[in-house]
Amino acid sequence: MRILLICTHLNAGGISRYVLTLAKGLKKNGHSVWVSCAPGGEWLAKLTEENISYKTIPIKTKSIFSIKVLVSFLALVKFIKKEKIDIIHSNSRVTQFLGFLLYKFTKVPYISTFHGFYRKSRARKQLKFEGLRTIAVSNNVKNHLSQDLNIREDKIRVVYNGVSREEFDGRKKTKTDYGFTKSDFIVGILGRISEEKGHFLAVEAFKLLSYNHDNTYLVMSGKGKLEEELKTLIKLTDIENKTRFFDMEAKDFLDILDILIVPSKKEGFGYVIIEAFLKGIPVIGFNTGAISEIIKNGENGLLFYKYEGFYLKEAMEKLMQDKSLCEKITKKAKEDAQIFSMENMTLNTEKVYKEVL
Repeated sequence: MRILLICTHLNAGGISRYVLTLAKGLKKNGHSVWVSCAPGGEWLAKLTEENISYKTIPIKTKSIFSIKVLVSFLALVKFIKKEKIDIIHSNSRVTQFLGFLLYKFTKVPYISTFHGFYRKSRARKQLKFEGLRTIAVSNNVKNHLSQDLNIREDKIRVVYNGVSREEFDGRKKTKTDYGFTKSDFIVGILGRISEEKGHFLAVEAFKLLSYNHDNTYLVMSGKGKLEEELKTLIKLTDIENKTRFFDMEAKDFLDILDILIVPSKKEGFGYVIIEAFLKGIPVIGFNTGAISEIIKNGENGLLFYKYEGFYLKEAMEKLMQDKSLCEKITKKAKEDAQIFSMENMTLNTEKVYKEVL
């Protein structure tokens, strides 16, 4: 197949990771793959590293009514005809609209992947741009699409995101590389700093934890609009000397952790959980969204069920005090990570493509 994957940009983030991993998997399986996105993304060079072709378009916008959509449409119509594209695969609201326009004009089938949860609105329900088939990255997202956006259930296929195993094979960094000692216990949270990702709850829980554990640190990697507000809370909570901020790739950041926490209020999938599974790091997550699909409490990780700092703190202490539990869940987690492999994601996505060809 000749496949065009469209996204608004290739800056660090979940959708970019999805597009890069899927492009790599499809190419590995013998398909001709192109990625179309806005120029200048942080991860655009990764396409070159993997020898994946790309076409830049001025699509970095959040509005489906932007002139950038029209310019991108005109550029891609010519490109699709020239390269004899078989499948168009869109990955955001704007590119789903673009995929719809391209399908109507070229008759090339288009697929839409929905990566999370979306605000309910009349416009969303009427202008779904769901594609000839809709991929949901988890069962929770599938239910949301069906119930809240009125996408027909028979059009939706659940395809879990996949992780390239070799990227997260073993630990290459150490605590001492970043100024910690080997005996320090490090709790980490990775992702965009926002209300829904749970950073503020993490600070609350860590404050409680730090009362009884002197050599414990909370580390974070990620940016966001609430970063200064979070740093202010950390100062007010008096844990500034126990907290560190980094700007690191997931594979390096995870290397120095003893526990990963994922206290998201909403989560469409949660790449970092699988990445931690592969690294052999125990994971604690809130019982919501796809987190509860990936983590089986007490088997491959721990869940906490009330969104309060005390319950997250209790889960962290449980792992700190029970090494045999850590060994048990990390062993099972490594086995379960295979479910969420790049190979499985690619094969299941190919099946969706074949349905519309």
